[in-house]
Amino acid sequence: MSRTLRKSKDNPDYKTDIIKGFTILSKKEKLYHITLEGITNHIQDLNFQLTNKFFNKIHSDYKNTFEFINYLFVIEYGGTISKEKVYNDSINDLGIHAHCIVNTSLTIPQLEYYINTCFKKIPNKKIQDISRSNEKEGLLNYLLKQNETGLMTSESYNYKIVE
Repeated sequence: MSRTLRKSKDNPDYKTDIIKGFTILSKKEKLYHITLEGITNHIQDLNFQLTNKFFNKIHSDYKNTFEFINYLFVIEYGGTISKEKVYNDSINDLGIHAHCIVNTSLTIPQLEYYINTCFKKIPNKKIQDISRSNEKEGLLNYLLKQNETGLMTSESYNYKIVE
């Protein structure tokens, strides 16, 4: 019997929630790190588009097949804000982008198709196969850096994993 793990809705400890999702995904056989930028300048909008327009679309298209997709995404501000902790009303480009950790049976061309068709504008993308990477712990620490700056909110991440 499979169970679906989702983001804890009432959990104020984002770090624990992200670690939980990442730990489960990092043990999967096939894993991709997808970076998406240039979609929007609003975290809530990016969260909505990733969850509802991208991942739920894939789930919907393949729900009656053997194909699957499990994911964790973390949305972060670009270096100007997250590294320098600069909060200035005159900053026009917040550099908001998403890091998606994806376990799927889909191919890279299939993922690219969804990336190119599910968003209002085609994002800049980078897809890396990290299935055999020894740098997964470093990646987890990287994903948690927004939490350390105090910029993480419940809108900054999401995950859905079927075990």
